[in-house]
Amino acid sequence: MLSGETAKGSYPIQSVLMMAETCYLAESAICYPPLYDELRAVTPRPTETAETVAMAAVAAAQEQGASAILVLSTSGNTARLVSKYRPSVPIITITRNQQTARQIHLHRGCYPFWYPEPRGIEGAQWQRDVDNRIRFGLRSALKLKIIKTGTTVIAIQGWKGGLGHTNTLRVLSVPTDPADLESVPLGGA
Repeated sequence: MLSGETAKGSYPIQSVLMMAETCYLAESAICYPPLYDELRAVTPRPTETAETVAMAAVAAAQEQGASAILVLSTSGNTARLVSKYRPSVPIITITRNQQTARQIHLHRGCYPFWYPEPRGIEGAQWQRDVDNRIRFGLRSALKLKIIKTGTTVIAIQGWKGGLGHTNTLRVLSVPTDPADLESVPLGGA
């Protein structure tokens, strides 16, 4: 937002604050359901699986009154696809790749979180690893007040690790007590 005029003028801070307020007001005036319908209508068919899941996640977030969409992503492509459909809720992106976490900032509504734990080797640990990453994302989002306890979150994941496997959407309840996040199984809303 900074340009020569705003940075060198008499009131640079006030100029940037006014531009930010204008952006917030413009975003709040968007009627999201018709925008989503229009974006879906112009999307060429057939779509790839990841894009279909992204569209379904945005629709589910609208229908469920979700507080966020949580995406587990290696490359950030799924988060980018969700962002393309302009959900009215934040997109919490969990990734093990630090470069992906930095790049996700460029996409509208995305809040990246770098997950530092190494991936488990055994296939049997896959679902436990997925649930741990989802819990990490929920804890991080609660800590930053992106989401609130007792709300619904739409989670997107792949059926196995790596690129190009996104095909699963889950509707989750954020426990009313954050301490329950560790002990309560991740289930439906």
